[in-house]
Amino acid sequence: MEPSSRIRILSWNVRHLQGDPLAVHRVVRAADPDVFCLQEGPRLPGTQGQFQRLARACGMHHLAGGRTAGSNAVFVSGRIRAKDVAAFTFPLGHWRDNRRGAVLASVQLLEGGPALRIASVHLPLDQAQRLGHVRSLSRQLADFGLPAVLAGDLNEAPGGESWKALEPLVADPAPKAPLTFSTVSPRRRIDAILTGRGIEVLEYGVWTPDPRDARLASDHLPVVADIQVRG
Repeated sequence: MEPSSRIRILSWNVRHLQGDPLAVHRVVRAADPDVFCLQEGPRLPGTQGQFQRLARACGMHHLAGGRTAGSNAVFVSGRIRAKDVAAFTFPLGHWRDNRRGAVLASVQLLEGGPALRIASVHLPLDQAQRLGHVRSLSRQLADFGLPAVLAGDLNEAPGGESWKALEPLVADPAPKAPLTFSTVSPRRRIDAILTGRGIEVLEYGVWTPDPRDARLASDHLPVVADIQVRG
């Protein structure tokens, strides 16, 4: 395997960027991802520029996302080309609910090789709503017939109904991965990168951030996976 065929994915709930922005930048730069799937970005009107500033500070390109995707976003490095990008929100179950959504994109290395379809998503707290979003997202992930990766805050521990509902398309590649919430006292694993057929996971959960920066930046720990798309 050539090292250049490796794609590093970072998935992270950044708590609406309410923490130390410099700590966020340091964590992302230290992880050095090819694809950064962000959850809980800024959600208020007029905050779209924060995504652009985050991208510049981290040396990445803001591909899509923001309020149009329920505060999820996808960023890519200069090694990645992307197409068929979609940012959308799910229907609200109740007017008081937080608006949820997702960003999907087909990505591949600039030098070539097979593409994959990736989604960045933040699932709801309510179980029935989570399952509804999972079913909708699974259909959209499968539409392109590419190997699939789902990265996000699932708001549910492994073995939950949403994890099970996703299994026909993507599954947990690292059942013994570290806990992700909270940064102060990790006790639950609710953030994950799930992978489908055609994806080889080379490393998962091996890279860890500076603990102090992680605590300053967010209440969730980032998740990093190095993968390779089988040709």
